[in-house]
Amino acid sequence: MEKNNDFYDEIYKAGGHKKMYSKNYQHSPYIQLWEKSIDILKKMEDPRIIDIGCGVGQYANLLFDHEFFHYMGIDFSDEAIRLAKMTNSLYKDKFKTDNAYTSSIYNDDYNTAILFEVLEHLQEDLRVLNKLRKGTYVILSVPNFDTVSHVRYFTGEEDVEKRYGELITFKEIYTFPLAGSSKLFLAYGVKN
Repeated sequence: MEKNNDFYDEIYKAGGHKKMYSKNYQHSPYIQLWEKSIDILKKMEDPRIIDIGCGVGQYANLLFDHEFFHYMGIDFSDEAIRLAKMTNSLYKDKFKTDNAYTSSIYNDDYNTAILFEVLEHLQEDLRVLNKLRKGTYVILSVPNFDTVSHVRYFTGEEDVEKRYGELITFKEIYTFPLAGSSKLFLAYGVKN
């Protein structure tokens, strides 16, 4: 069952698993996946990024360090946005509390959508992806493990293709190991 913003506010206040949300992006368990996404972005001409479910702004901090400044991040957790603005104090105006289902961000000037570790939390994940304009580059990540806040998880790259392949023409899907048998799938493609 999908969790509300209060649930995530508490997780962000506590710092998350092993205080991962209070660490610099370089110490995040997601760093390899994020660095791969930077490689993908560097091959694009003028990426204009919207980040749906931006969390505490660690990934945005990495983007800014790589001089990707055409960016806007949303999250429905007030605490996540508060921390994102603290982490990225020079770019506070690039973050806002907003709901992925009802946001006006889909009307912004963008050609690239980032959805890292968000779709597995959304009951209506396909509805969110459908809001993206046709031709938008999509970079997303989803897990192979379940937690109390996940409404779904994926057993392999083929599950990612099966769930999202009608909406996104994937160019690549990569697998990144985490601790134990946990993995993340990074998928990159274009919205149909």
